[in-house]
Amino acid sequence: MYPVLFRIPGLNYDLPGYGVAMMVSFLVSIMWAARRAVRSGADPDVVLNCGFIALIGGVVGARFMYVWHYWEQFAAQGSALRVLWGVIDVRQGGLEVYGGFICVVVAVLLYLMLRRHSVRWYLDIVAPSAALGMAIGRIGCFLNGCCWGVVSHDLPWAVRFPFGSPPMVQQWSDGLPGTELPQQLLIVPDREGAAAVPLPREALRASDAQLDDARRKFEAATADLRARLEQAVDPAQRQSLREQMLLVAKNSVPQYAQYIVFTAELMSKYDLTAAELRNLAQQHRSLPVHPTQLYSTVGLGLVALLLNTLYWRRRFDGQVICTLLFVEPPLRYVLELLRADNPVDTAGFTISQFLALCLSLVGLLGLILLRRLPPRSPRARLWEPPEESKPAKAAR
Repeated sequence: MYPVLFRIPGLNYDLPGYGVAMMVSFLVSIMWAARRAVRSGADPDVVLNCGFIALIGGVVGARFMYVWHYWEQFAAQGSALRVLWGVIDVRQGGLEVYGGFICVVVAVLLYLMLRRHSVRWYLDIVAPSAALGMAIGRIGCFLNGCCWGVVSHDLPWAVRFPFGSPPMVQQWSDGLPGTELPQQLLIVPDREGAAAVPLPREALRASDAQLDDARRKFEAATADLRARLEQAVDPAQRQSLREQMLLVAKNSVPQYAQYIVFTAELMSKYDLTAAELRNLAQQHRSLPVHPTQLYSTVGLGLVALLLNTLYWRRRFDGQVICTLLFVEPPLRYVLELLRADNPVDTAGFTISQFLALCLSLVGLLGLILLRRLPPRSPRARLWEPPEESKPAKAAR
């Protein structure tokens, strides 16, 4: 698991593994689709336009569905500004694949219809690339630690995600045996009545020097308040003193993020160095789980190869995209049985299982109804390069 691949020197910017996987999936998929278009006589510019529509529509649709599905989590973040930032911040993931897929299909469909291109032909061209893009994107899920599977202690290839990862936090929250955490790894947010939560994984991305420096500044700025807090007995007074202490600490280390302040408080309270805190965290990984992200990558990769083979042997335009809609959903349905992160909250299914059933039905109906249309789309015209791009004839 690598939620951050590396930090860009000089810019002090963390390059997220999920974002890199998304970028690679887009570039590889669109290049593959453009090559398929050129080989079959279609306009590669149309495919490129579809790709950029997919890039934007995929993220917007996937994020919209995730926010709608888990709106309670966003609404509980407090002020409207914090809620808005939580909605648009996709650096840590939080995307529902089917939301993006449905949004992309609708957006590309509208584009092709408005520009009077062959809908069936161009959707067939991009269908294998759509499967490949989702396959590579699932590697990003694995790097980020989201979309994990159920616990399996006997599976030889089961994966244990590190401390602070979504699987580990969820398993701790569910109280599964073997996920207990020591007090040294639990922080109490500065909200009255807030329960302790695991130290965020972002805190451990800071260097040992940064954490030790934050602890020294925290202790120097809050010495008096910490002494008064140790002597206080009344819960209300202790809460007030702690809030004052954290406010002073935040002002004393403005160059660090807020979670570093909580980390410095832990290190000071339990007399831990950054190295000791990091070593303690490494001892508390998640329970072994099914790597469902990699299952998806393998399954969707095979679907992409199948669809690419079918494209060159299709009997009618529209067969490839409808086959994607018919074949991929059962794969997703089965994988949902092995996933532990999606609740069963939609008519007795997870929302992805419910959508999978609907999409598979659409694909089946499409395969049946398209047989009644001409095999070749009337708008499927061979593309001819513009005159200026054709090679000039040799002078005689």
